[in-house]
Order: sequence, then structure tokens, then C-alpha cells
Amino acid sequence: MTPFSRKVASMLRVLLRRYPVRNWARGRHPFDVLVSIVLSQATTDVNADRAMRQLRKLTRVTPKDLALFPVRKLARAIRVAGLSKQKAPRIQALAKEVIRRYGGDLLRLRNLDTKEARRELRSLTGIGPKTADVWLNLVLNREVVPLDTHIWRVSRRWGFRTKDYDRLSEKLAHLLPGRRRQQGHLAIIAFGREYCQARRPRCLSCPLADGCPSRKRFVNAGRAKV
Repeated sequence: MTPFSRKVASMLRVLLRRYPVRNWARGRHPFDVLVSIVLSQATTDVNADRAMRQLRKLTRVTPKDLALFPVRKLARAIRVAGLSKQKAPRIQALAKEVIRRYGGDLLRLRNLDTKEARRELRSLTGIGPKTADVWLNLVLNREVVPLDTHIWRVSRRWGFRTKDYDRLSEKLAHLLPGRRRQQGHLAIIAFGREYCQARRPRCLSCPLADGCPSRKRFVNAGRAKV
């Protein structure tokens, strides 16, 4: 392991201790989880959650129900999540596709290995690498590391230079023990929200300050806060 990898692995161990895992998808319908992830695209988790609550007041979030739900009502229900005119027909097309390909049961994918399941998910309407990996990680407990905006930002500040999704995901997965990848993914997101924020990171009180190569730059530029 290189000195860089050892440093990142050490910071990840700190985050794993600091942020206990909490799988928000546990107990939810697999398609409901997938729709939640789609709604979170290009918006905040708060807005995506509000959109899901509004949608659930009107219908069950299952492939069968959403395939028949009027797309205009769907767009109104999820408006708070943004891009509703694009997301609503995309979600309905996704519902119909899941019915056609899997009989409405996404859990059929658990019979596939991770690469095959990822390939299947990525071939569905509106499902990109991050959406597919979040679903695989939280619903099927697969040992993948999804990359959202927080993880991209934190990784860049730690010193990762690649802009390739699969390459960075594999690098982080290599530094996290297999069974800790779900917690690791959620822990980095929590850290990004609490400390490593986009505009003014909390470098002056950051639990990873000693190992982070970007701390000095933010402090010197006057962009760091407590």
C-alpha cells in the first residue's frame, strides 16, 4: 500500500468509528427506494424526501401503481424535487420497464452477480452509475461504493485525481473492508455534510485535519470555518 493509500485508509477508519451505519432503505419496497434515488438527482435529499412523502400520499410507489398513475399528477407530486417534467415521465417509463423485464420485482436482480446486476440496472431508463450503485449497496447489500456529490468533493480534497466514476469507486472500495463499504459510503456522505462542505469547509474543527492535504489551502485562503 502506498503512503497516500495508507493515509486515506486511516482517515476512513476514523469516519467508520465516528458515523455508525444507518441504512435508510431498510424495510422499504425496492422500487420505492429506486424512485427515491432518482428523485435525489440534481436536488437535495431534503427536497427528494419531501417529494416522496407527497407522492406516497397519492399512490403506492410500486411499478404497477406508478405505471398507471397519471403522469401530470406524478409531476405535480414531485415538483419540489425539481425537473419534475423530466423526472415524472422517466419514472413512469422506469415502472413499465421493471414490469416488462422483471415482472415488477427488482429483487430478481439478487440472483445475479454484482457486475451483471449493475449492468442490468444501468440499462434501465434514467439509471446512471451512482443510482445503480446506491440501490445495489442499500437494497442488495452489495459491496460497492457509490459516488455522490459529497463523496466526489471529499475524495478530490483528499487527493484523488481521477474523474472516472468506476475507477474512483474501485479505489475507495479497495481501501474499505468489504463488509464496511455500505457504512463507508454513508460515513463519507455524513462527513461531507457535517464538515467537508462545498463552500466553507469546517477545517478548523475537522476530525481529519491532521491527514487532509487540503486543510492548509482552505485555512490560508480564509475559506475554512470552525
